[in-house]
Amino acid sequence: MRTIEIDITNIQTVKALHIYLAWKLDMPAHYGRNLDALHDVLGECGADMHIVLRGEAAGSEMAAYLPRLQDMLTDCAGEGIIGGYTCQ
Repeated sequence: MRTIEIDITNIQTVKALHIYLAWKLDMPAHYGRNLDALHDVLGECGADMHIVLRGEAAGSEMAAYLPRLQDMLTDCAGEGIIGGYTCQ
């Protein structure tokens, strides 16, 4: 199982987050850069991933979005779509 650390400390916008996620998670070109697309792509290639989310939201846009990201990753782990999820 691969452990992939996602450090959101310096990420200011949702757009920047999805660009970062696409790079860190080696997403395919068709990744739509939103939570629904992230869920779908993780379903295709995330079974061997343990995702570790680090850092605090940088700015109000990320503070509002972060709980949705955390919920989606928790759901993916619970459904077996990804191998695991930790928030630190």
